[in-house]
Amino acid sequence: MNNYQMNKNTMQGLFAHAKGVSLSLCGLTVALAAASGTALAQPAPTLPVQQSPSQAASVPAQPQDVAPMSRERFDELEARAPIQQRYPAGSIKSEEMAQKALEETAEDRQALELRYILDQRACYPKFLVASCLEAAKDRKRVAEKAIKQVEYEANVFRRQATVDDRDRSLAEQHAHDEEDAARRLAEQKQKEIDSARKVQEGRAKNNEVQQRIDQNKDVPADLRVREHDAKVRQQQAEDAARAPERAANAAERQRRIKEAEEHRLEVERKKAENERERAERKKNQQQESTTTAPAAQ
Repeated sequence: MNNYQMNKNTMQGLFAHAKGVSLSLCGLTVALAAASGTALAQPAPTLPVQQSPSQAASVPAQPQDVAPMSRERFDELEARAPIQQRYPAGSIKSEEMAQKALEETAEDRQALELRYILDQRACYPKFLVASCLEAAKDRKRVAEKAIKQVEYEANVFRRQATVDDRDRSLAEQHAHDEEDAARRLAEQKQKEIDSARKVQEGRAKNNEVQQRIDQNKDVPADLRVREHDAKVRQQQAEDAARAPERAANAAERQRRIKEAEEHRLEVERKKAENERERAERKKNQQQESTTTAPAAQ
């Protein structure tokens, strides 16, 4: 087969491929316009067009696991500012912001995959298919790089926040352990001080007893007995001297108790007498009312 015949067959294959892809693209456009609340269509299956090895190598494989998305949501995601403008470098300063950034990068990546599919399909009707597809791939690569940068910064912040929380928890636990150790040491020292003080007090008492024993060891036993008896008699005399006073105080207490009891009985007697008088007056009034009623009739 000469070169002219090969070029003719190649061009016919390209036009047939473009025609088939154009029909698929038209179908996709109609479906997107008609279903405002429905999911975007999945990538079309491989077109039944015979391609040369060079053409097949120039067409990239299309992703088959892109999640469906409504047209309104897709338009909303494409309308918002690029991810690097929403999250400039160094702008993620909190856990909430990092979580929000990761959620938005996931949404942007999903929208980017769908946009890449649409860009690929828009390339097929063109004459320079390979160049158009390469440009779409380059746009996707640039957008993915920006998404990955924000994802990396958000994940770094979250990991650092986790490390900071762990370090803070360890520092608090270490401080708590040091406080417990200091408290236990202080309690142990206080116990040692109390124990030493008790030992000293015991020794002082023993020394005092021993001194008295030493002082009285030369005193005869009968003298110590006489001294004890003298102390007992002195205490008895003091008790006898205070006896009249204690008796007078006891008599005074008894008199006050008796007066209080008499006063209580007098109050109860007067109360009972008043109740009795009220009852008699009420009874007399009832009798007068009963006597007056027949006379009036």
